[in-house]
Amino acid sequence: MKRILDVLFWTGLAAYYLTAMNFVSLCRREKICTSIEVKVLDSARIHFITPDDILRLVNASRLKLRGNAMDSINTATVEAQLLEVQPVHHAEAYKTFDGTVHIDIKQRIPLLRIINRFGESYYIDETGYVMKHNRRYSVHVLAANGHIDQRAPSQKGFGVQDLRIPDGKRNIIRELFDLAEWINNSRFWNAQIQQIYVNEHGEFEMIPRVGSQIIIFGKGDHIREKFDKLEALYRNGFNVTGWNKYGVINLKYEGQIVCTKRD
Repeated sequence: MKRILDVLFWTGLAAYYLTAMNFVSLCRREKICTSIEVKVLDSARIHFITPDDILRLVNASRLKLRGNAMDSINTATVEAQLLEVQPVHHAEAYKTFDGTVHIDIKQRIPLLRIINRFGESYYIDETGYVMKHNRRYSVHVLAANGHIDQRAPSQKGFGVQDLRIPDGKRNIIRELFDLAEWINNSRFWNAQIQQIYVNEHGEFEMIPRVGSQIIIFGKGDHIREKFDKLEALYRNGFNVTGWNKYGVINLKYEGQIVCTKRD
């Protein structure tokens, strides 16, 4: 008798489980997307894009989330579509049983702003990705301007390594990116350097936040050695002579610093 009861119990439990699963599956198929909730997770730090921007993009695209069956919504497709938006670095989409599609966004972190000789402005993020300047919002990052010939790329998914440079020519943008990356990774130099100017000879001139010197860096090579020389001058030289004695500090010569006094 006990064995019969055990069989009936487990048979009933299995039937209940299958019925419940079928009911849940049916509910999911019939559930309609009634809401889209967007979060820009790093909005306190960067404001390239807002939740309203993402909602407008979703509503204007072929995705058609709201009003569709939740079971028919492919979250991977949603994520791929949003990753085509230049300021979006990471997108995660997921569904909840209440009929809501959730979208979490992380933005690209700008490292450098380029203003070329044509007046075009664009950003380069920490990964070397190039994105257009947002007129609605400017980020306070290191800026480079002057005799920069490279135009702002028109296509998406463009990186500094993708720039087409004629044979024998320097990739100025790549050199500026490498220099900006070095400055950004140093707490000391990130607090000291605010601008890079590319002169008519293609040499980099750095403008410090403190003092009114021009620091001639030369080409974007031997970055560590040049900054080691400059740091030694800052820590050991200027503490003795003062910050305003020299107007030009030239680092481009190997193994030496050439300082020019003010007139």
